[in-house]
Amino acid sequence: MSKLETLVAKARAIRDDSLAKVDPPLGPLPDPLPLNVTGIPKLVLTEKECEITETEPIALLEKIAKGEYSAVEVAKAYLRRAALAQKLLNCVTELLWDRAVARATELDEYYKKTGKTTGPFHGLPISSKEHFSVKDRYVNASFVAWVENKVDQDAHVIEVMESLGAVLFVRSTQPQTIMHVETETVIYGRSVNGYNTNLSCGGSTGGEGALLGLNATPLGMGTDIGGSARWPAASNGRYGMRPTAGRTPMRGLCGAGGGAPAISGAIGPLAQSRKTMEYFFKYILSTKPWLTEPTLIPMPWREKPLVPGKLKIGVMWTDNVVKPLPPVARALKIVTEALKKGVPGWEIELIDWEAKGHDEAWKLTSELYYTDGGEKVSKLLASVGEEQLPLTKWIMSENPYVKKQDIYSLADLEMRRDAYRTQYAEFWNQSGKDDGHPADVILCPVAPGVACLRGTAKYWSYTSHWNLLDYPGAVFPVTFVDQTLDVPEKDYTPLNEQDKFFYELYSPEKYVDAPVNLQVVGRRFDDEVVLQAMQIIESALGRES
Repeated sequence: MSKLETLVAKARAIRDDSLAKVDPPLGPLPDPLPLNVTGIPKLVLTEKECEITETEPIALLEKIAKGEYSAVEVAKAYLRRAALAQKLLNCVTELLWDRAVARATELDEYYKKTGKTTGPFHGLPISSKEHFSVKDRYVNASFVAWVENKVDQDAHVIEVMESLGAVLFVRSTQPQTIMHVETETVIYGRSVNGYNTNLSCGGSTGGEGALLGLNATPLGMGTDIGGSARWPAASNGRYGMRPTAGRTPMRGLCGAGGGAPAISGAIGPLAQSRKTMEYFFKYILSTKPWLTEPTLIPMPWREKPLVPGKLKIGVMWTDNVVKPLPPVARALKIVTEALKKGVPGWEIELIDWEAKGHDEAWKLTSELYYTDGGEKVSKLLASVGEEQLPLTKWIMSENPYVKKQDIYSLADLEMRRDAYRTQYAEFWNQSGKDDGHPADVILCPVAPGVACLRGTAKYWSYTSHWNLLDYPGAVFPVTFVDQTLDVPEKDYTPLNEQDKFFYELYSPEKYVDAPVNLQVVGRRFDDEVVLQAMQIIESALGRES
């Protein structure tokens, strides 16, 4: 075998050996499998395992704290469901059976001895994408060349979460270079979507999205520099958030990078509920992680920051570059119509949000992603003969805006970035020119469409635009593709070639059962505002607040 083949075989053997520890082993799967496999767990897992893994995470924590479930039985239920997710969706890089059971056993012993929990996350299983460092484990960051890269310390966010009582139990797939919004690698192959296995689970935190969609994790941790937490959560009909950069622990991520960090990434949660995301931020920031990671912003979580009684929402129907496809346009109408009916205790004002400069912003974003011209990544791939996958070529090698910067051109790029941020801030301020109350948040699409067909995720700007501005954004589920309602527009004239690509690609039968999510965006450091606004929006939709 070649060096590349040997390394790929080693990584897959590590994954397979970890899955072999599942006890008791999983039973056989139906043959043939349906396109939508979200009902399969009820056929393979026990009734109690399904009960545990389908309980809302905060409610699950309450049951553990009351002694209704032990940490060990919760961990094993999720371990077995994650193993099943791997068989169905190819989304796991390693099942941490021994570590998770040992940790859960410690928690149970503490609870038995004291009658108390160790912290707010006592016994809750958590998962992470593969490029988070895990002590004494290999971290390849989806590069074949790094398959034998072993680390000796957990990522800071994992340390903090386990100090609060959480149990790390599985690591999940991500795309080559961790810079696609689909998930496929030379090492592990392609990860897919449980609602429709012809579709992508999103990326780059794609494995987490796939696990979420099958209820195989209550809380996953991902990164987001262009949509990497929000796309997978949205593709699988769940919740995800990219916070303002510098608010959550970042130390201990393994990745190649592409030059100076001119666009800051952020770690954010992918979760089964909005409540779980709030819980994550509230307690992780309560530990003051900035005391041990001094690059973080010393800013605790703020409860209910909105001025009581008034909420102004800018509705961005389109970014004027790629028009949202019928399912997304319908979701926007569903939400806005619900908001117009009112929410008790809130005066809600909806205004149309005109997207300005989003096309130029993508060009600038593309230049800032790989300020070394993709040199480091290209050399790393070439070092073991790893070929660039099509979406790697699209974002890096074939991207006309990617070129190697010197110190002067990089400074110019950063000045242009800051000028655009200032321009957009002024634009946002203008939304309050009539009443002195600028928009609190923007309601907008996550992408032009829903979970995508293989190789078609070639427009990120509904998420990456907010990364450029360093604005927090969170996604939430609204509906599913409807074969009758979501038909293409007749005689549509595309805005440009990108718009034409997605318009011609779309037909509802390709996206059967695909979830449809929307996004709430706030200004920098308004993370709490985003989630409070989402709570109000969900109240309008008749969901539990």
